[in-house]
This record gives sequence, structure tokens and C-alpha cells, in this order.
Amino acid sequence: MLPSLSDDEIEDRYFLRGRMEILSVLNELILRREPVTVYFNGGRDFFQTTLLEARPEALIFDLSGDAFINKRLPASSSCIFVSSINGIRVQFAGSQAGRFSWGGSDAFWVPLPERVVRVQRRESYRILLPVAKPLMVKLFTGDGGALEEWPAHDLSVGGLGFSTVGAPRLEVEQEIGRLKLALTAQIFIDCATQVRHITPMGERPDGVRYRIGVSFIDLAPATAVAIQRFITRIEHQRRGQDGGRMPG
Repeated sequence: MLPSLSDDEIEDRYFLRGRMEILSVLNELILRREPVTVYFNGGRDFFQTTLLEARPEALIFDLSGDAFINKRLPASSSCIFVSSINGIRVQFAGSQAGRFSWGGSDAFWVPLPERVVRVQRRESYRILLPVAKPLMVKLFTGDGGALEEWPAHDLSVGGLGFSTVGAPRLEVEQEIGRLKLALTAQIFIDCATQVRHITPMGERPDGVRYRIGVSFIDLAPATAVAIQRFITRIEHQRRGQDGGRMPG
């Protein structure tokens, strides 16, 4: 699935065109070792990589672990890079990729992009949830039938994201009758929801991993306050202000 992000859909303020601004964003992705998904061949092929170096004239990124993909990418006339920094989507287009030796190992390179798009898709602050002991989100149909259960990835007052291995039986804009998630023994989210995006994140031995984002529908005000307090508590813990314990 090729991400739909066009000039007509994005306000001009989201475009970075200055070379120093572009290099700053790319170097932040490199410093954070953020995963970057590269789409090519009209979006029919993709793989996950990491950026290695951003030069004034070129962007260098790592090969795929799939030799077949490594052969197909240089044959494509263009590609699209998608990643995120602190919940802000970062996307830019690249021309035909070349393969060369970088630091004694093979890598790909493309000319430095002329512009980078940064899109804040969420109206409220979103926090990453712990992965060691993930919180599980359950979806149900309108008549109460269980769809499935997945590990939650991030959370905001407006919605949440979760991960699946293998294509989910969901569609973008689909409304789900009920979502349930226990944040703690006392804090529960229980409301309808709508699927906002379904994004492939790369292949694993057991299949392609997808990231799904949903927005809450008719969330009770008391629940919204409880979510905000939960997010604040998580932030304090991560900053060492609350003994470092996760809420139970």
C-alpha cells in the first residue's frame, strides 16, 4: 500500500525546502536509528532500512536483507521514504537509487531530496507504550463478536495504534463497534472506533508487520481525563520522577 500524501492534501507549511533543514531532519533520523520504509515500483515493493549518512549532495541508506529486493530497487526510477520522529510522519521522494561501497560494505544512495514533508497527523500528544509487557487492545463487532486482540503501540486522547503480523481484516475508514483496552486495573477504554490508517512496516520471518491507527468515537470525558493522567504518569516515570515503575 503506497502512502497517499500529495501536494494538494498537505498545507504548504509542512514542506521543508532548505538544504540545512532537510539535512537536520535526516541526521535526526540517523541519530535515532529510526526505521525507514522505502516504497518503490509504484508502491508494489517495499522494505525497511536505516539511513546511514546524509551528505549535501546525497542520502545513503542500508541494503535490504532480501537479495531480490536489492536487485529490484536500482531498476525503479523512483522511490518514497517514510518514517517518523516523535509521532510526526516524515516523508520524501527519491530518484533512482544507486548501489556503491560505503565503509567497506555495500549500500544504496539517492540524491539529497529537494524537500521533506513533516505531517502531524494527531491533534493530541501521543506516547509510545511499553513493548516488554504490551497492553492488548481488543476489537469487537457491533453485535459483540470478537474480531481479534493485538498489542497496542502508542496512545493519545484521540486514539491509539497497534501492530499486527500479517494483513489485518480491517479497512481504512471502517468503523468498529467496540474497542476495549485496560490501561491499569482501574483505567479502561471502552468505546467505538474508526480505522484511520493501515501501514506496512516491513517483512519478518512470520510475515509482513502492519501498523494500524484508530481514532476513538464518542469517548467519555472521564475516560479522556483518565487517559491524559495515564500519559502524564508514563512520562514522569520515563524521566525518573516516579520511581521508574510502570502502572499495573
